[in-house]
Amino acid sequence: MKIMENVPLRDYTTFKLGGPARYFVECYKVEDVQRAVRFAIDKNLPILPLGAGSDILVSDRGFYGVVIRTFHLRKTKIVDDRVYLGSGEPLPKVAKDLSKEGLSGFEYMVGIPGTIGGGIAKNAGAHGKEIKDILRKVWVVDAEGEVREISANDINLRYRDSDISKFGIIVEAEFNLTSDDPRNIQLRMSEFIKYREDTQPWKNRTAGCMFKNPKDYYAGKLIEEAGLKGFRIGGVKVSEKHANFFENIGGTADDAIKLIEYVRKRVYEVFKIELEVEVVVVQ
Repeated sequence: MKIMENVPLRDYTTFKLGGPARYFVECYKVEDVQRAVRFAIDKNLPILPLGAGSDILVSDRGFYGVVIRTFHLRKTKIVDDRVYLGSGEPLPKVAKDLSKEGLSGFEYMVGIPGTIGGGIAKNAGAHGKEIKDILRKVWVVDAEGEVREISANDINLRYRDSDISKFGIIVEAEFNLTSDDPRNIQLRMSEFIKYREDTQPWKNRTAGCMFKNPKDYYAGKLIEEAGLKGFRIGGVKVSEKHANFFENIGGTADDAIKLIEYVRKRVYEVFKIELEVEVVVVQ
């Protein structure tokens, strides 16, 4: 395990924005996470878990603490209709790998650019499905650096959120899946991928959906109807393809934060609806 200092976080996020981490640790096994947590305890510094770097916006000031990157915690173990996955496994890879095994449950996540850990933390969902539908339990490294087993029922999985941060950093999870013909699963995945390619700026520098959908509304539709498609502050703009995505076209995290506040203010002025930020903003 190598502890690095003053590492630019823009290099590790899908938005390609963010200042430096005071300390940055790449973890390749659970013991690395334990040692990194104990290092943070010794330094009396906060911890920021990081997977694939989607769904996060780090300020230009960076993070004065310990970033613990779990992207390399890889594991796939299949026992009948249960699968055990390392928290760093990318969701699209998991969906494709399990489809070949005739196991259904992950295919709706084939277009979500996150990891198992981040997917659980935010209760990732698409096409009417959520990760809470299949999650059984998780293993975390807690605030003392110890590994604990937690039931999915205890982490309060809800719309794009959970209470997992109260328990620790996810290192592994167990899921219940169902059997299906691999051809059927792969057909559904193809449809999901095409939908994302047709409707979202899939390959551009974004953090994913910027806002949660308010009850009975779609955030992207509200932003579009407020006349904000293509609106930009500095080098960050509201996507012209899907207004609930912000694209980094050469800007700063400060540009993105200002754009978030402007869009929220404008949508409230027009519709009297307050948009809640879905992306984790680290300031």
